Amino acid sequence: MRLLRSRWLRPHAGLLLRRSLWHPTPRGVAIGLACGVFFGILIPFAQMPVAMLAAAMLRGNLFLAVMGTLITNPLTVPFVYLGAHRVGRWMLDWSPRAEIEATVSAAAHASESFWTQLKNFDFGSATLHLCVGLSAFAVVGGLLAYGIGYFAIRWRERRRPASATAASATPTSPRT
Repeated sequence: MRLLRSRWLRPHAGLLLRRSLWHPTPRGVAIGLACGVFFGILIPFAQMPVAMLAAAMLRGNLFLAVMGTLITNPLTVPFVYLGAHRVGRWMLDWSPRAEIEATVSAAAHASESFWTQLKNFDFGSATLHLCVGLSAFAVVGGLLAYGIGYFAIRWRERRRPASATAASATPTSPRT
């Protein structure tokens, strides 16, 4: 595999080429999907390699780890980041008094120009709110992905033997 010749993945080639990491087992699917969703939401760059390495170390499915990172793509990133910022702000400033003060402050700054607002914007607290919100989204998303992946593959496995036994129960004509 030419991909494993890269200087970043070469040290981990033995781990990444294990056959058990590519077959769908309930635990492997759940861990792979959870790693992909977790790192897809949490970090904005190098999501796929990080998710693959984490899934490989936890013995999760590597294909689903990569596919799970696609939860954030150019169409969903603005909504995820805006929601994460709002959730982070809510988590850190959850008192009603702080909400009233923020509303009064926003009303006072409404008449200011865009550049004045940008100059007075507190990027430190906005970054903290975003990091807290992304962490919360990543944990909740990872747990949901684990549960959905685990129960989906278990449901698939339960359905498969029923169809396989039905196919083998049909009588076949003996050859003469």
